[in-house]
Amino acid sequence: MQPSTARNFLNEVRNKLKPSEPPRNQLFVDEAAMYESSLHSFLMGCWPIIEGGCDYRDGWHIEAICEHLEALYHLDIKRLLINQPPGTCKSTICSVVYPAWIWAKDPTFQSMYISYGHELSKRDSVQCRRVIQSRWFKDRWGHKCQLAPDVNTKMRFDNQQGGYRISTSVFGSATGEHVHLVAFDDPNSAKTAESEIIRTSTNETCDRTTYSRYNDPKTARLLAVQQRFHEQDYSGHILSKKIEDLVHLCLPMEFETSRRCTTIPLKSTDGKLWSDPRSKEGELLWPKFMDEEYVDGLKKDMNSDYVIAGQLQQRPSPGEGGIIKKHWFKWWKQPSPPKCHYILQSWDTALSTKPDACYSCCTTWGVFNDDHNVSQVMLLDTWHGRVEYPDLRRMALRLAHNYHDTHIDHPTPEDYILKPDMILIEAKANGLSLIQDLGRAGLIVNRFDPVKHGGGDKIVRARLMSHVLEAGKIWVPAKPPHYTGLRPYADVFVESCASFPNDVDSRDYVDSMSQAIIKLMMSGLIGNPDDAEISTIYNRWEGEKFY
Repeated sequence: MQPSTARNFLNEVRNKLKPSEPPRNQLFVDEAAMYESSLHSFLMGCWPIIEGGCDYRDGWHIEAICEHLEALYHLDIKRLLINQPPGTCKSTICSVVYPAWIWAKDPTFQSMYISYGHELSKRDSVQCRRVIQSRWFKDRWGHKCQLAPDVNTKMRFDNQQGGYRISTSVFGSATGEHVHLVAFDDPNSAKTAESEIIRTSTNETCDRTTYSRYNDPKTARLLAVQQRFHEQDYSGHILSKKIEDLVHLCLPMEFETSRRCTTIPLKSTDGKLWSDPRSKEGELLWPKFMDEEYVDGLKKDMNSDYVIAGQLQQRPSPGEGGIIKKHWFKWWKQPSPPKCHYILQSWDTALSTKPDACYSCCTTWGVFNDDHNVSQVMLLDTWHGRVEYPDLRRMALRLAHNYHDTHIDHPTPEDYILKPDMILIEAKANGLSLIQDLGRAGLIVNRFDPVKHGGGDKIVRARLMSHVLEAGKIWVPAKPPHYTGLRPYADVFVESCASFPNDVDSRDYVDSMSQAIIKLMMSGLIGNPDDAEISTIYNRWEGEKFY
């Protein structure tokens, strides 16, 4: 028999032996195509399987998470970090629905899900398996994805197409397994986050896992999703490493205009960068489900500004701060700022909108005299954003005209004028262009040489001015009418200073403040109360000799 004839004979035999597939319902075919094109739709479709009789309440943040996860699957993102408050569908979307959706598209996909505890990993694995075993899933994808009967446990289940989903804990065992996706769902726990030994061990274990568990480094995907517990938790750890292709989706419970999250273009953004759609300070993340009363109850239960800042707002900081202590800032408890005789505006610039790029930051400071005619410094306003150069230049011109004109989407009227007396810009590579451009626009701009005036290092500059802060000469505005908390921009600023230098996003705020205070010290406009005493000790004449 000729080879071609033999091959045709074998194909005929295989076709006869192959079990016939019943015709698929066209409705299921159409729905499967829709669900495969949208993780958000898939979530809504399988919601009754996961939550039973609980009604689904949609939210813009859910769609945003789903689109970022889709981009991760398609390798438009390779490293994705999501920070969001507890109870906002974090694990349901990322650890339960996402792996099931991937198998609907590609049942050969292999993933490993890791949590701080065994029980948490098992819970999400069981729910994910429940979706895949459901009639809803089988009607639409049962012809292309079937669970393997010989590997079907609570912590690992395989399908007959070669895919598998493994669940383990941070310190659990997954020796020898290699996957397309490593996902960390709350790798730190609230109970152990304050332990430096456990925290460091967790971070090191997670690092080793990501380095050694991928099938192919070119298609390796990392997903980390958690509520923040500590400035050096796993989220803080990977942020501090400045991973080039890391995309950080940060979703605080209450919106903070100075920390608006911006990531990458998604399918719903028409080529523009995705950005947190909220516009009002304090606007809630999921008001349909977590309204003001609910959030207030959460805060009362947490009973800690530190916990609230971390778990709700995703900006943890040490209780009293690292290099800079929170209690060093004096609170201004008046409805209006003091009358300032000198106003300085300080810029720390960055000219990139890449997900891993630094932010540009502007802080405005007013010098005033207290009741004893002693010079003090007041934080008047801040702006913080990741923008391209044309928008950076535009914002610099706006703030030079009115230092309160900080809302990029809602500029203040042109006749509202509050000009700084000095504009100070760090004279480094990306600040030089702005210095030259603003000069051509007719503004008088001062250069700050980070090497000559500040030791060349952000930490050194912070230490150089910290004695003025410790002396109680730097003020931040409290929020009227009760003054039990700070104004929103001041609250973000103080928390950022307290988390310096561990939190990457805090460095821009601190650097802007440091160069402003150092410049005021160099100009003689502000000083430490001890300076006068030191001067009398070391600068005195005795006869004709100077000691």
